[in-house]
Amino acid sequence: MLTVCLFAMGSVYAQSSAGDLSSEEELVPLALEGIWENYSRYVIFDTGYLSNNEGESYIPQIVLRMFYQWYNDRAAESSEYTADTNRDQNDTTDTPAQEMLVRYVPLTYESYPLESGITTELSNGDILYSSGEMSGAWDIQIVYPPSKTVYHVPVCVIGNRLYLDFVTKNLGTISMDSDDDELIIDGYWRDWGEASGILISPPYNKTELLSYFVSGSSVYYIRYWRTNMEFDNGAIAVFSDGEDSFEVPKHLRAQGQVYTCVNGRGSKIRNITKSNALPEEYTLNEVTVERHGYDDEGNEITWLEKGATICALGEPYLTLTDGTRTIEQIVAEANARKKPLPPPLFPPHGILDFDWSIVELPPQNWFKRNAQLGK
Repeated sequence: MLTVCLFAMGSVYAQSSAGDLSSEEELVPLALEGIWENYSRYVIFDTGYLSNNEGESYIPQIVLRMFYQWYNDRAAESSEYTADTNRDQNDTTDTPAQEMLVRYVPLTYESYPLESGITTELSNGDILYSSGEMSGAWDIQIVYPPSKTVYHVPVCVIGNRLYLDFVTKNLGTISMDSDDDELIIDGYWRDWGEASGILISPPYNKTELLSYFVSGSSVYYIRYWRTNMEFDNGAIAVFSDGEDSFEVPKHLRAQGQVYTCVNGRGSKIRNITKSNALPEEYTLNEVTVERHGYDDEGNEITWLEKGATICALGEPYLTLTDGTRTIEQIVAEANARKKPLPPPLFPPHGILDFDWSIVELPPQNWFKRNAQLGK
């Protein structure tokens, strides 16, 4: 018999050698370190620059790859960094770089390979680590001074890929000996919202959440929308496909907003959407839990179970660079390039066949010939 064990995220706190990984704000997570890139930008979270005026918020750096990647503009960075490393002076950089303030709030457990020496201890004493690539999810809370408004950009990392579209699940595990890995994806996957990007100006966020409940070959789509209701962490909503009934949270708190899947005081979700698959390609993180318990004779025993807590949807937003170059080297090398001249309008025609005698000894009727050329 196969047993699926579920543990509520709200009652479990994670700790590791990297520090407290509870629901409190933390410094830049290890999984976010390095230089991240896509076609349009470079992003560095662990710049080392802090703003003591805003509760020790980190100041990230964003370099925009402008003009079809022919120029790198240091568009967001710490003013201290600008003073130490002068920016180019041109029409693109005539305004100071944006100084963003960022905090990182964990949304689920961080996991790292066992060989890294970083493990997460659960509240019951069990040990969590990655059985594949490192992973984690965070709500990046951004302030664009002088405004005090907090903008939310939920992100997750699996290995060297960073995603904006993802869902998370409470830590559910199955036996390490199980051959049915499809059971890992079973359960309720909650959405945290999706932002338009990690930008130098306020991002846009989707106004609705789309969570999923996976049961075997069935996937139920659960839509949440913004509400003015008071958040109730214990409120439950139910739905049925005619054969089985399921329970999910009625309220979700995400991006600083409260969302609901049922109007008013009701609890029944109507018009549920059922499918046999998630909406697009997805990537699961892989975690291993070292369980501790006692056998029938009272002897302490240890065993391993496997599971997943993050499901990233679609293509990554950023990927991690190989780390062989600093951002200063990347910017300098790109901006030192010279765009080649465009091809000539008329193809080259070899040696110009021109008789200078026409100029030196013009014919007597040259004025008539010029007049005729204009006809």
